[in-house]
Amino acid sequence: MVRIKDIAEKCGVSTATVSYVIHGKTEKVSPAVREKIEKEIAESGYVSNQSALSLVSRNSGLIGVAVMNGQEKKNILADPYFGTFFAYLEKELRKNDKYILIILNQSAEDILKDAMCWNLDGLILCNHQKGVMLEVSSQFVKPIVTIDASFTYQYNKLVQIFVDDFNGGYITGKYFASAGHTNVAMLDDTDYEADRHRWRGFKKAFEDAGIMLDESSHFIIDIEKEEMIDGMNRLYPSMLEKTAIFCISDFYALQLINFLQSKGLKVPEDISVSGYDDINYSTICTPKITTVSQNVEKKAKIAAESMLNMINNKDVEHNIKMPVELVIRESTDSL
Repeated sequence: MVRIKDIAEKCGVSTATVSYVIHGKTEKVSPAVREKIEKEIAESGYVSNQSALSLVSRNSGLIGVAVMNGQEKKNILADPYFGTFFAYLEKELRKNDKYILIILNQSAEDILKDAMCWNLDGLILCNHQKGVMLEVSSQFVKPIVTIDASFTYQYNKLVQIFVDDFNGGYITGKYFASAGHTNVAMLDDTDYEADRHRWRGFKKAFEDAGIMLDESSHFIIDIEKEEMIDGMNRLYPSMLEKTAIFCISDFYALQLINFLQSKGLKVPEDISVSGYDDINYSTICTPKITTVSQNVEKKAKIAAESMLNMINNKDVEHNIKMPVELVIRESTDSL
């Protein structure tokens, strides 16, 4: 194994000088000596090729992807949407010799510590609340891309990518109303004010159709306080009063359909169920799920391109809202 001492002897310098170069304290080393040491590090195999490259380029090649569950008991990576998004994101970044480091359930302080420890070239923040994003962006000087933030924030090293969640809820509500469903609900896992865009859109569509929905039609299962199955059992009497339920995600729609079927109910004959995201599983389950489709692959490509452009000091669009569309399948029907 190659040691710092070996590199120092090869270059005719002290071990301290080599250490300065390795740790970026290059102000203490002349450019010629630094270049000689960096070349020897890269050629000697003292560290991996990627790490050696990072010493020469001052970049790590790593992009941090910080994902917040929002709730301690919620395993967000169990949701196929995130697995799909990460796969596309990694594919796009790898084409440009960048690699992702997933950071789960971290506070702003811990995200910043990881960013410094790994010398991250940029950060992609997924599902984070406003306070975390503001704190991270105020201290992390390298590029940041946010995915599905619930608010807009102007910053020259920040790109925000949104899905039109209000419209996603609206087109679902409009479809249900046109299909004759007037006694409906939305199944959600959070009542945070900043996360209510889909509910607002869903509710507005019914208001435009002359049908008023109140908060009793917004079913909340706070999985910080109860398991999903317990929440569904609690809400079951209210579900029986509804003819259609819009779920915050396809993942929840899958669970709801399974739950209703376990109770002897048929979907959509007894209750129509729709979801959100258009994950792969929505087409291989029975019944196939009516859902709001977003282009996850395109979202990942835009995130990767925006990050790479900022790293290379190119112009970027700072606020990007992606469209959605309703895909009608077997899990819903007209009355």
